[in-house]
Amino acid sequence: MKDSSITTSNREALEQFLMDIEILDRIDAKLAPFNVFETLGIINTEIRHSNVLSWLLAPYENHGLGDYVLKKVIQSIVYQNHNDNSTITYTPLDISLLNYNDFVVRREWRDMDVVAFSNKSQFVVTVENKVWSKESKHQLQKYRYIIQEEFPDYQKIFIFLTPYGEPASDKDNWLSFDYDQFINIVEQGMELKGDIISNRVKHFLDQYITTMRRYIVGDEELERVCREIYYKHKKALDLIFEYKPDIYSDIAKDLKELIKQEPELILDTSSKSYTRFSTKEIDTLIEKKGNGWTSSKRILLFEFQNRNNKLVLKLIIGPGDQAIRQKIYEVIKNNKSSFRGKLGKHNNQYTTIYTREFLPKSFEEETNYEDALKKISSKFIDFLNHDLISIHQTFNDNREHLNH
Repeated sequence: MKDSSITTSNREALEQFLMDIEILDRIDAKLAPFNVFETLGIINTEIRHSNVLSWLLAPYENHGLGDYVLKKVIQSIVYQNHNDNSTITYTPLDISLLNYNDFVVRREWRDMDVVAFSNKSQFVVTVENKVWSKESKHQLQKYRYIIQEEFPDYQKIFIFLTPYGEPASDKDNWLSFDYDQFINIVEQGMELKGDIISNRVKHFLDQYITTMRRYIVGDEELERVCREIYYKHKKALDLIFEYKPDIYSDIAKDLKELIKQEPELILDTSSKSYTRFSTKEIDTLIEKKGNGWTSSKRILLFEFQNRNNKLVLKLIIGPGDQAIRQKIYEVIKNNKSSFRGKLGKHNNQYTTIYTREFLPKSFEEETNYEDALKKISSKFIDFLNHDLISIHQTFNDNREHLNH
């Protein structure tokens, strides 16, 4: 009776959630519109963000904002830091009087994300853009030395742009600026210059701002709506989350089924992240003298690596009898054309001798599971009909060497 009551309660919670059309429509309105950044899958591509950044900072580009963005970024950062940073030798008034239309913007100049300079005003601005990655060792120091060398007599500003204004390692010279401030400046520019900005540019900038707020700096309105939905339908949403699909578990399950369907293949010890198998052919050629890998004692195994947002099939020489391992490696080394991928360096533990990508990195962001499974099945059939036949042939041709 208790179980029946729980099931009924859960069903009612889900029904109430699904019937609350008004609140679901509000979030759908936020997520539904077409967004070129999401469609092209470039949200997490830092170089694309730097391309848009340099475009917006260039006064002469076709965005219609003129020098507004560059001017406001420089004015804002000088105003915020001129009393606290000894490297700023100019005042907000000095900055306001600059002619920003003279600035030239360079993208990836000497490996720097954005460099903007005016020969007439003798002023140079360097922007290091860090959306997802972290700065590498001595990176900022190196860039500062390059700027000092190339623009020795210019006034200089070094800007470290991050989602939340994190301090730079060289915070005495690099001034922190955050994307929320930057996006606010772009929005203000659109309001002021709306009459001269083309509709195409407006649509693009609207999508850019939406993307940045949703994925980089946070969208307060969207967060508020999501919180309201969660508190109103907590029970239903917790239940949905509890039973949400796990694509990696589904892939592991279906890989095992594909292997079991092939009489020639033998499933070995597996998990969600690793699905291993051998073949009857290989089992007749290579002794089971493995140690510390799987309970089958196999030294040579195919292994689907189902992790790190991608799916790859590898053929690996595992730990075990060193003489057998060496013989296998010598066969592969002398028959590289029969094995895909780069031949790994021979060592005492795990040596990869074959690699084939089944699903690319971040596949789950670009495809649904049914499409992913079709790709896996298609490539698996191709593997059986081509790669595996070639691998078997190579081992059979070297049977004497392997068993000597």
